[in-house]
Amino acid sequence: MTATTEPKTLATAQGGDMNTRVSAIAAELRRSLTPLVEALAGTPPRPVRLIRRTGLDKSLASRLVQAVKTNGDPQFLHACPSPTGLRMLLDSSADQVAPALRQAAGLAIDSFEDLLGALPDGRQALDALLGGNTADIRRKREHVARQASFKAISYLFGHYCDVVATTLFIVPSQTPGKVDFVEVHRRIGLQRLVAGGPIALMSLHRVDPTAAADTQACVADLTGNVSTRRPEDFLIAAACSRPLPALGTVEEGSLLTFALDPAPPSTASQHLALGMRVLRATAVQAAQPYTVPRRYMLHTPCRTLVREIYLAEGLWPDARLLIDFYLPGPTGSPAVELEPGRANHRQVQLMCHAQLLPTGLVASSLECAPNHTQTLRDVLAQAGLTDQRFRGWRCEMAYPVPLIEMQIGFRFDSDG
Repeated sequence: MTATTEPKTLATAQGGDMNTRVSAIAAELRRSLTPLVEALAGTPPRPVRLIRRTGLDKSLASRLVQAVKTNGDPQFLHACPSPTGLRMLLDSSADQVAPALRQAAGLAIDSFEDLLGALPDGRQALDALLGGNTADIRRKREHVARQASFKAISYLFGHYCDVVATTLFIVPSQTPGKVDFVEVHRRIGLQRLVAGGPIALMSLHRVDPTAAADTQACVADLTGNVSTRRPEDFLIAAACSRPLPALGTVEEGSLLTFALDPAPPSTASQHLALGMRVLRATAVQAAQPYTVPRRYMLHTPCRTLVREIYLAEGLWPDARLLIDFYLPGPTGSPAVELEPGRANHRQVQLMCHAQLLPTGLVASSLECAPNHTQTLRDVLAQAGLTDQRFRGWRCEMAYPVPLIEMQIGFRFDSDG
């Protein structure tokens, strides 16, 4: 029988308790390198002292000091330079520290190098392991990845936004057993990088208002007019830059998309705000122990994404908010119900914190969106909801990933 070999994968590398090995090497490396760096850079260590004593460049010296200042072994290993950089530290300290310190550090660096060699993708796989066990490391890695994605996709799309913000109000409907949605879409600092075609802002499914008069969900403007599809009837003029943006519509089957008209690149950015109402959006009483009122697909690269969700006071009092992210389904495939908080093969692991907003009348400002509170109050007044009280949540993300589906769901069961 001929022996065969298989290429290394993360799964096979983790065999033999890779996490235990990583933990042991992280502790060994930190234990041996910390006194070495402190002997050269002082206590607390300073990059400038390390540079003067060793001649290392600023970047490597800063990273070494940053690693020593971390608060745990995983954080130390994540911040630690490569074995090549660590050996540069050893070589430059040959005549300045005790031989025992250098020997211990050398053995730890050898173990570190062996570890990276045992992982299929070296440092990248190691950071993934560390991030899977330590939320702080995962958060930092994810931020770097999302920032790189923003730069790349902005270039490919030819436009970006400083802020994309949506606010969803869920309120009792005039139709018994149903709730309505009132929704605000804001684009703040929309910038064209190159000349291009229309930029999609908001899409609606067109429904025959006669057929939908009593039972089906139906899109309307903020006043409840179900017949209009004119972009200007959905524009919130007070929250837009001047002159008002030129909008058009694009029809694709039953889908109607409001889009910013084609234009050349410009150094001037634009602010846009659109509002709509969805009558009879969903049932008050969910058939399952959860409900998914809204899914968003981000089409505009942006530096900051804000999603706000408000429930009318007394509506779904035991609801717990859950935010999930998914890859979109295949084009043309029927919609699939995705249960909030349950693992799915399309799920994307993105971190998103939901901040609880003050209960009562809408009064929470948003630093990255000018006149935000007043804009929302004006929208509620136009929708006839001036005195409505709410409880709400805000999810704010830096450099969100476009073309990923963000699902807003609520669970009603107490055990999750």
